[in-house]
Amino acid sequence: MNRNKKIFKYPSYCVAFLLLVSTGVATGCKKLIEISDPRSTIQREEAFSSNELANSVLAGIYSSMMTNSGQMIFSNGAMSIYPGMSADEFINYGGVQSVEEYQFVTSKLLKENLVPDQYFWSPMYKIIFSANSAIEGMAASTSPKLDGATKAVLTGEAKFIRAFCYFYLVNLYGDVPLALTTNFNDNIKKARSPEADVYKQIIADLKDAQALLADDYSMGGGERIRPNKWAATALLARVYLYMKDWANAEAAASEVIGNTQFRLTGALGDVFLKNSTEAIWQLQQNPAKQPYNGTWDGSHLTAYFYWTDLTPDLQAAYRDSALFTTLAPYFISHYYFTKNQANAFEANDQRKNIWAGYSQTPVKSEWNGDTVFYSKKYTIAIGSASQPITQYYMVLRLGEQYLIRAEARAQTGTNLSGAAADLDALRLRAGLEKTAAASQDALLKAVAHERQVELFAEWGHRWFDLKRTGKATETLGAMPAKQPWSASQLLYPIAPQEILKDPHLVQNPGYF
Repeated sequence: MNRNKKIFKYPSYCVAFLLLVSTGVATGCKKLIEISDPRSTIQREEAFSSNELANSVLAGIYSSMMTNSGQMIFSNGAMSIYPGMSADEFINYGGVQSVEEYQFVTSKLLKENLVPDQYFWSPMYKIIFSANSAIEGMAASTSPKLDGATKAVLTGEAKFIRAFCYFYLVNLYGDVPLALTTNFNDNIKKARSPEADVYKQIIADLKDAQALLADDYSMGGGERIRPNKWAATALLARVYLYMKDWANAEAAASEVIGNTQFRLTGALGDVFLKNSTEAIWQLQQNPAKQPYNGTWDGSHLTAYFYWTDLTPDLQAAYRDSALFTTLAPYFISHYYFTKNQANAFEANDQRKNIWAGYSQTPVKSEWNGDTVFYSKKYTIAIGSASQPITQYYMVLRLGEQYLIRAEARAQTGTNLSGAAADLDALRLRAGLEKTAAASQDALLKAVAHERQVELFAEWGHRWFDLKRTGKATETLGAMPAKQPWSASQLLYPIAPQEILKDPHLVQNPGYF
């Protein structure tokens, strides 16, 4: 992992620049940071002077979310990995030797740990600033070359991006500063807004996005790489679920499920392909930069070589304790399943057979002949620019919407058969029988189980699920690696340098 030190003059949620790959936008804050505009940027007035230039601004934001100049951040892999270790999904291969990572595994995160700021807080606030700049730039533009229809759609995209980032900020940190403009003097004084206010803004942005965004994928040239009305609706369904607004969660999820643009793929191996019929929104790689045609999930969560590709003789040699230490990093991923995750699958669940790989280990004290499992949802690691891209990075997909609706229906208790039917749509695809759950309590437990085996290694779902359902202490507090357990670890710490730069910020409890 890159551990280069970062020095910010101002809090990261008001850093005045956009991280764009090809065409960037200077944000008019030269007088604040007292440096010249980068050669690769153009002034905001020019950036929003035509449909093409304004569109390039939004395209650049998506590129920064996925490619980030070849580094991993929350939006291209970190949100799957680190919350996965905070939950009961992953163990890091480096163990105690990888000090910062192991703090997530043991839930002993220190405020000095660089990961929360480097991969989450700072990148998300930079993208929020980019979205705010785009919203303001399009509102201020009077250019006849930027037509009203384009301005509306791009404003909707920017509001969607802002809501998307705030959703993850509030679930990682709790109360967070709510910056809705590029006004430096206002942002520098921001204290943490209550979660309820952040969620209120998320809903407002997503409703605006619903009204403004296209109904189809025309903005992405037919590819599912730009959020549309249905991406906003899908995220809104999730937000309602987290807020325990069951009726609206069911209604929003039903809208998405009922749209003919989406359907569950018949084969599990097709789910994460680019432009999959299950994809609601995906992020596209920049083939000129890492991870090129692959994904960070593919390089970190999946093994380089598969145990099943070895002949019996080679398998025996691999399990020889003298060779295992040298060969294991190639056959076991950087982050592999805990026993909780590996044992969560029912017998014959094809999600474990197709979406997970495994490796055998030697019969020695460290491994005890265990079978080690890992995620295999993404099969390409860091390829080359010349190879074709076969998998885009899945952000929102239809499978989650079935689980949202199932949970909402079970919570209200008014359509238990419908909740079971939603679970069965995923279970039957996975090669399992229909759920035996019929009562409200049984269905809620079944939903939690299906979420664990359907959404594993995706966007921190497991950790967020344990927290929002009140099961975190019960589940994580029982894990030996996380003893002694402290519920304060359910929120990440704000970096000390952020608090020093903004006296209105206060640290999360438990981080001293």
